[in-house]
Amino acid sequence: MRHALSIDVEDWYHDFLVDPRTPRASRVEGNTRNVLDILEAHGVTATFFFLGDVAERFPALVRRVAAAGNEVGSHGYRHYPVMQMTPAEFRADVVRSQRIIEDAIGRPVLGYRAPYFSIKAGVHWPIDILQELGIRYDSSVLPIDRPPGWELVCPRAPFQHANGLWEIPVAMLQLLNGLHLPLASGNGLRWLPRRLRRRWVRRFERDVGAGVFYVHPWEFDPGSPVAPHLSRWLLRVGRRRLPERFRELLRETSFAPIVDVFAHQLGDTPVTAPTGCPPTHSPA
Repeated sequence: MRHALSIDVEDWYHDFLVDPRTPRASRVEGNTRNVLDILEAHGVTATFFFLGDVAERFPALVRRVAAAGNEVGSHGYRHYPVMQMTPAEFRADVVRSQRIIEDAIGRPVLGYRAPYFSIKAGVHWPIDILQELGIRYDSSVLPIDRPPGWELVCPRAPFQHANGLWEIPVAMLQLLNGLHLPLASGNGLRWLPRRLRRRWVRRFERDVGAGVFYVHPWEFDPGSPVAPHLSRWLLRVGRRRLPERFRELLRETSFAPIVDVFAHQLGDTPVTAPTGCPPTHSPA
C-alpha cells in the first residue's frame, strides 16, 4: 500500500514558545536539504508544507524541492496557532504564504497544513476561508478532538467538509479508552520501537487504508535548539537515531505526495461527505 509523506518546513525558532529576543541563527535550509537528499537517494517524493517566512527567505530552496518532483503546500506565513488568530488575520496569513510560494514555483498551491494542527474539528470558519482562497485540501484537523465520552468527531480517513474542501488527516492510531498515538509522525519514528511501529502501520492499513506521515527538518538535527519550556524537552529525544529510522521507513514503505496518493478524492468527481465532523457556527 502506498502512503503519503509530508514535511513541515519550519525553523526551530518558529515555535511560538521561543522568546522573540532569542538570537535566530537559521538552520532550516541545511536541514531541509538533508531530508531532500535522503528522499532522493530512495527515489521518494513527498509533500513539503513550507512556512511562508521560510519560502520568502529561501526561494531557491522551494524551487529545488519542486524541481525534484515534490508537491509544495502552504504551512501559513507565520507559525502561529490558527485558533489564536481572527478570521481576517488567518486569511491574510494564508494569502501571504500562497503568493510567496506560488511566485517561487510558478503554479498554484493546492494544500494547506496549519501550524500545530490547530484547526479544531467542527470549527468551520478556517475551512471556509481556505476554500474561498482556492485551496483544494486541508491536512490540519487531527481526528482526536472530541468531548469526553463521545466517539471520534472526525474520521481518520479523508472526508469532505460541507463546502467541498477535502480534509486529509494525518494517520493516528486509535487504541482502547480513547487513546490516540501519533503513528505517522517524527515523534513516532523517534520514540516507538521498530517492531511496534511496523505492527501499528499494518493495523492502520487494515482499519483505515492509506495514511499521511509527517516529519520536520529540525527533527533530523541534534544541534537544533528548542524552547526552554517543560513541554518541549521531548523534542530532543531520539534525534540522532531519526535519519536511519527514516531511511528504514522509506525502504519498507511506499510513499508519494498527498496529491498523488489521494488523487481520486481530489479529482473532480463529487463524493458524498461522511457525517463525522459536526458543524459549529462561524464567529461574528
